[in-house]
Amino acid sequence: MSISGSPLEALKGGFRRACVKRLIGDEDGAIEVLKNEIPMLVVAWAKTSSLDPGEKKGKLKELFDDESSRADELAVAFDLFAGRFETRVANRVNDSVRGMVEKFEKIFNKLENALAQLGSVEFSVPDFPDELERTKESPIIMEEKAITEQQIMESPTNEGAVQELDPPAGLGLKFDEIEEMIDELLSSEK
Repeated sequence: MSISGSPLEALKGGFRRACVKRLIGDEDGAIEVLKNEIPMLVVAWAKTSSLDPGEKKGKLKELFDDESSRADELAVAFDLFAGRFETRVANRVNDSVRGMVEKFEKIFNKLENALAQLGSVEFSVPDFPDELERTKESPIIMEEKAITEQQIMESPTNEGAVQELDPPAGLGLKFDEIEEMIDELLSSEK
């Protein structure tokens, strides 16, 4: 409780504080001010006022009505301000989110295009299990296998089978082609 200035001003300030507490939802705080501060402020003002008891009662009623209506006006102004503020903040957040969504869409489209380009290129994949088997064997065994496979292919019973086989397609990418493809992808990002 602050009693600065005249007792009337202190009473107005105390009642205004109670009204504001009520408006912001602090009912307990408003009741606290009304029970504990306002009676002392009314007594202090009544002692300094030269009005008769009926006029004092009318003056207090007028004071409380004025301060209540000011508090109500303040609440309406605050609600208007809060509504405008919330709208502005919501618009800014919406604009920021929209901008981020557009950036993500661009990145997604670039990634999708890059994947489509990679999907159109055929890669030759080595047969890894056979490669692993060969690396585990000694060079002598590998040479023997090569000779026996070659002999089987050259044998008279397999001549027709060899002629029916298609030559290797050689669809694998060369290093230069991969480097060109990477350069194209990187330049398309800019």
